[in-house]
Amino acid sequence: MQALHGGPQDERSKRLLQRTDIFDRPLPKERDIVVPVDFRVQEDAYQEKLAAQTDELAFLKKYVERILNQLRRVLVKHNELEQLQQLCDPVALQADDEPAPSPSPPWFTSKEYMSPLFIAYESRIKDLEANCEKHKRDLEAFVGQADAMAKENERLHHELSVALDKLVLQSETTHGGLVSDFFSDKRPDTQVHEQLTDMNERIESLMAENGNLVEQLSLQETELDECRRDVHDRDAQLLVMSQNFNQATLAIQELRDTGEHLKADKQRAEAQVQQFAATIAQLETQKESILQHVQSHKDAVTKYEVQEYEHRLAQIKLANEQKQALVTKRYQGVCDRLRELTSALDTKDQQLDGLQELHRATVTELDVVKGDCEGMLKVLQSMEKQLNEYAAREEAVTELERASQERAQAAMLERDQARTKEAQSRREIARLTEQKRVATADALRAQDDALDKLRRKLDSEVTYRSEELKHAQATLVTLKMQLENAMRLHVDAEKNLRELTVQGEARIAAFQDKFEHMATRAAAAELARDEAQAKEAQIAALLAVKEADLERALGDMQDKWKLEKEQRSGLERELEVRRAELREAHEAGVAKEKAVTSLTKELQDARGEAQAKHKYQLDMYAQQVRELKSRLEQAETELMKAKHEVTKVEHMMRMDHQRMEARFKGELDVAVSRQGRLKDEKARVEAQLIEVQARYAAYASKIIALEQELADAHHQGSQLQLVADDAERKAADAAAQLALVLAAQQQHVHQDVQLKSALDRARLEKARLERELTVLRKGFDEPRTAAKENFFVETRSS
Repeated sequence: MQALHGGPQDERSKRLLQRTDIFDRPLPKERDIVVPVDFRVQEDAYQEKLAAQTDELAFLKKYVERILNQLRRVLVKHNELEQLQQLCDPVALQADDEPAPSPSPPWFTSKEYMSPLFIAYESRIKDLEANCEKHKRDLEAFVGQADAMAKENERLHHELSVALDKLVLQSETTHGGLVSDFFSDKRPDTQVHEQLTDMNERIESLMAENGNLVEQLSLQETELDECRRDVHDRDAQLLVMSQNFNQATLAIQELRDTGEHLKADKQRAEAQVQQFAATIAQLETQKESILQHVQSHKDAVTKYEVQEYEHRLAQIKLANEQKQALVTKRYQGVCDRLRELTSALDTKDQQLDGLQELHRATVTELDVVKGDCEGMLKVLQSMEKQLNEYAAREEAVTELERASQERAQAAMLERDQARTKEAQSRREIARLTEQKRVATADALRAQDDALDKLRRKLDSEVTYRSEELKHAQATLVTLKMQLENAMRLHVDAEKNLRELTVQGEARIAAFQDKFEHMATRAAAAELARDEAQAKEAQIAALLAVKEADLERALGDMQDKWKLEKEQRSGLERELEVRRAELREAHEAGVAKEKAVTSLTKELQDARGEAQAKHKYQLDMYAQQVRELKSRLEQAETELMKAKHEVTKVEHMMRMDHQRMEARFKGELDVAVSRQGRLKDEKARVEAQLIEVQARYAAYASKIIALEQELADAHHQGSQLQLVADDAERKAADAAAQLALVLAAQQQHVHQDVQLKSALDRARLEKARLERELTVLRKGFDEPRTAAKENFFVETRSS
């Protein structure tokens, strides 16, 4: 009722009309739309928003058309075309749209938008009233001030007139007259002149102040006029705002009516959503039946795979155990042989250390002999000095000792004879030592040449054998890697078996019984293998035949396993494709449901917004509404055309399905051919495996031959060591002989030089022997270090 009588601002508007007489203009009609000042300012912004809303409405219409097409496909797929026709019937849609009146815009009924607007209006009205009261108070104060200034001005005018009258009277009388007035009360002329000047100055100041007051009065009058105009404009705005509030209350009442119509539309949409939910429930039941069928098929496939895996794994495990035992035994034999070789090399190292100690002892002895020789040389030098002194003395006393001259000559002759004998013995010693040195040098040179040739030969053989050993080790590593891959595949297969046998515990028990039986058979086979290894020389050919049969059986089992694995992978892929199709269909259904619900809500919202906008701006945008109706009619015609296009698309989808089936058949043929190629590749790999095993046997025989040659090389090295010991012993004998000769010839000076040369030669021989020993030691150390490194590499790889 309050809305019908003008709204909550009606009383305030009446008070304003009673209080002011300047608003005597006629009021607008009840349904006239009076646009506020702010709305006129924001007209361009509303125009842009309207254009954006029209574009959004066109986009939503297209989006609804696309969703309806997708929904029609789903309904046609599930035989629910009648619902689609009811949903897409333009006549029914138009009948649903006609009775609903075009509501106001949604923001007009929203509390979030309208309550702040009402609050802003209330605050604005209060501010304007406060401004009006303030201006009135200011005006009253200004009027009082103006009255006071007028009274002051009248008083000053009165005083001025009185003063002027007195001045006129003063000017009319003479200077000698006795007039008792204000200016001539017995005063001198100077005083009168001063009073006149003061009066003139006061008159000028009062006139200037009067002019200023007149100007202020005019300014105050202009300001008062402006304040009156401002108050008039504010009152006009308040009147317009009150009228707008009255119209807003009427619009809110209309929006309540439109809300009831929207509730009816919501109920109809909920009924359609329930129908869609029923169809989706039917689709879910169909989906569950399909999933049950797929699960039963998957269970059958897993049971068949479990049976095949049990049989294959038992055979593969037995073959792998036998092969691994054979390889480990051969590898242990090689490791034992390498340990023996390393122990032999250690003994040789100990022997070389002992020889080095002997060599150090001989070197120390040579140093001692060298010191003794140097001492004897010093003694001989001192004796020679004494002889020279004695000769000088003899020459000095020749005159005094003539009698003893003959004896001195005889002594000189004896000395000469001794010197000749000394020279002869020295030459004989030199000849013997030269012969001995040449003989020892030739023998040592021949031994050096033989040792160099033997060392080069052994080095070349050792390098060749080491390369063959490395190649054999590489082949062993590759074979181990292949064996590890086979074991890894075996472990993966066991994991898959454990995962698949969760649903078949009875079959697992049977498989365990079989496995125990095969384990007992494997233990018996191992015992038989031990006996066969004891008689390996007799039944080697039979073992090779059995190994070949075992490899063939393993290859056959691998072929069957790969074939079954490919079949299983094909079935899994097909199952994943079916699952993906079901998942996509379910997701598409859920997405379409969500899209339908969201689209219905968006369509209702967009329809409500469009109708509200058309209701609110009906007078300004009537032509645009007619254009939108024409566009809707065109969209309905396009929708009917889209139905025919959908039928065409369905026909094309059937054709595509047929083409896809043909393509899948072609891919199946290609897969069959690829399977044949894989079989050929498997045969080639088996042939390579047989070839590798043959090469492994050849390398094993070569390793045995190399071990024998290495033992021969060690024997030759021991012989060379004996030769070196003999050479050192001969050198020691020669040093002893030289020491004896030097001890016998301590008194001769020239023997010292020969002994020095002999010592130098012995030193050179010692250095050469040391070099030869170091070379021999390096020749023995290199194969030992190589063997140790190979042994460490093999142990680390194992």
